[in-house]
Amino acid sequence: MVAFPEAKEVIKEIEELISVLRRYDFSKLGYDVIGRIFERLIPQDERHKLGQYFTNPDIVDLILRFCLNHEDDKILDPSCGAGTFLVRAYQHKKIMNDRLEHEEILETLWGNDIAKFPAHLSTINLAIRDLGVDKNYPNILKEDFFALLVSKEGFDLPEKYVKRLTFGLGKEKREVTYPRKFDAIVGNPPYTRQEEISEIGVNKEKLIEDALYFDDKKIVNISKRAGIHAYFFVHGMKFLKDKGYFGFIVSNSWLDVDYGKGLQEFFLNNYKIIAIIESKVERWFEEADVNTCIIILQKCDTEKDRGENLARFVYLKKRLRYFVPSAQNTWNNQIDRLNAIDKLKRTILAHNDFYENDELRIFPKVQRELWSEGFDEESKIYVGAKWGKYLRAPEIFFKILGRGKSKLLPLKEVANIRRGFTTGANEFFYLTEDEIKQRGIEDEYLQRIIFSLKEVKGYKLNKDTLKNRVIICHKTKKELKGTNLLKYIEWGERQEYDKRPTCHSRHPHPWYSLGKGWNYAPLIFPAKVGERIPVFLNENVFEDKKLYGITPKEPGEKLILAALLNSTLSRCFIEFTCRQLTGAQAIADIDVAVVESFLVPDISKIQKSIRQKLVKCFNKLVKTDAESIFDEIAISPDDVSLDKVKPERRELDKIIMGEILGLTDEEQLEVYRAVVDLVRSRLDRAKSIDNNKVMEGINIDSFKNAVIEQIDRETTK
Repeated sequence: MVAFPEAKEVIKEIEELISVLRRYDFSKLGYDVIGRIFERLIPQDERHKLGQYFTNPDIVDLILRFCLNHEDDKILDPSCGAGTFLVRAYQHKKIMNDRLEHEEILETLWGNDIAKFPAHLSTINLAIRDLGVDKNYPNILKEDFFALLVSKEGFDLPEKYVKRLTFGLGKEKREVTYPRKFDAIVGNPPYTRQEEISEIGVNKEKLIEDALYFDDKKIVNISKRAGIHAYFFVHGMKFLKDKGYFGFIVSNSWLDVDYGKGLQEFFLNNYKIIAIIESKVERWFEEADVNTCIIILQKCDTEKDRGENLARFVYLKKRLRYFVPSAQNTWNNQIDRLNAIDKLKRTILAHNDFYENDELRIFPKVQRELWSEGFDEESKIYVGAKWGKYLRAPEIFFKILGRGKSKLLPLKEVANIRRGFTTGANEFFYLTEDEIKQRGIEDEYLQRIIFSLKEVKGYKLNKDTLKNRVIICHKTKKELKGTNLLKYIEWGERQEYDKRPTCHSRHPHPWYSLGKGWNYAPLIFPAKVGERIPVFLNENVFEDKKLYGITPKEPGEKLILAALLNSTLSRCFIEFTCRQLTGAQAIADIDVAVVESFLVPDISKIQKSIRQKLVKCFNKLVKTDAESIFDEIAISPDDVSLDKVKPERRELDKIIMGEILGLTDEEQLEVYRAVVDLVRSRLDRAKSIDNNKVMEGINIDSFKNAVIEQIDRETTK
């Protein structure tokens, strides 16, 4: 909200703004003008907390072409913001039937937003579609979506909303009755993380927990780590007609992380998955620090129909602007634009088998197979699967899986994997040599710690190059009497480190007791993927949570496992199963569950002579630095050739990909190209949008300038 002080100069600025606005015919402005102003004016901390970000109209139109099929379809946007989805739905309906009256279209469009400011903007943005109509009644609620009640019969609005009197632009009032069910639910739900939900409001956590129930039964289990968008899918389904469509743009993290399994199961049990669309080359939000995908679903109550449905995973290799002409206000241009989107939609739905060209990749997958992939027969529960591979992985990835089915197994079957220390207070536990000397902490309570991959140049850790040591002590304070460590612990308690959640949770053990029962892990695996990712040999060092400790179940297999994990094939598997981090970051996150399920050749099936060759090749690799993938293979997929690959890497890869898995030279080239391409794409996508600085607050002057600048831009097109 904009605060209006009583100062005369502020009143003067407002009068000047009103005077300027009178010059313009708002009904002729581009449909996204108010949305752009909205995006610039919401304070940054408020936008982050509520997850409010303006949606690109190209994305909006693509979602609507999948979800809006008839001129009388009733549409709901449960987090409507400035109303872009509703305004574009208005335009789509007008193109379907240009004889529809303004008020007829408004009767089919419903929006809701938790915040008053965007709810008002949605109302304005719809009303100005035709300012000449006196009966101008946009149906916009300002409510918490999760507070809106629903039963088997449909939408149970609070009494004040079921039937209410609404003012138009004139003097007339009318009674509005809301529909029980909607034909389509579309939108861009907030990107609020789970840990931030309690900041939104007192009852928010309970409301979203209640959203998991329907007709007094829990309908899905959603992890506490999931973002609020997951709950929009669940609660939104209750408002949707059978065979109705659901179209959202959301964070893509649910595709591959452990906490996404609940959402996957919910989709498979309630919807036909029509399409999941992701971009290889661009981020779709400038301000939201998140990578996204478009999800198109159709509600389906029949298990057989859901199981037989083809879910299409679509990876766009060109910018969306390549497929969608720019938005223009002229009628013919609008029709051409929607026809172009329809062409893309037809292309996606036309392919029943894997298809790829220079523009996009389409991977159709029978929905029943998606269920089988994530269903554990032993426990009889859905445990989830990595769906991101169907978007990003090339054909060679699936060839390898097929050909090596009997030769590959999950890493957890041959090794134990652990996440490194989560201290809860790094500044207390991790100390430099100078800090240790200053405190006089006894050497027996200190161990070397690797904090970051940046501390390792090659494939073998040199503990003498590490910056920090970590406090490892399991004695009680009574047992530490007379030591300098006890003095340091007591100092830490005065700083209240012991009250921090992670430290406090170590009870009944001392809060400062790290790594009880831990041994050094022979191998260390990075938890983040950048341009380089060595799995390196350890030398009596503990690891931070940014890394994983790998302990082979057979100690004698350490070097063989190290060789396998450092192959380009392993890098290929990592890239197609890890989670892409936030939109502005050029790295990816390897969840511990990903490491455990990570496929490696079955060592027991590798001939003794080949094992010996592997160890010999790895020992050569260890003598080199672990360089960027672009230095070791090629700068781009087009530059890849076998003779340009780093010799020590190539020698190792030939054994693993060629002798063990039986890949031809051409297929090995495909693996190299795929790895370089994915890393390059991740870097390029992170750079595709420069983060713009956002105003920390709203003042009258910035409001005036934002409005005038945007209007001038629109009216001079």
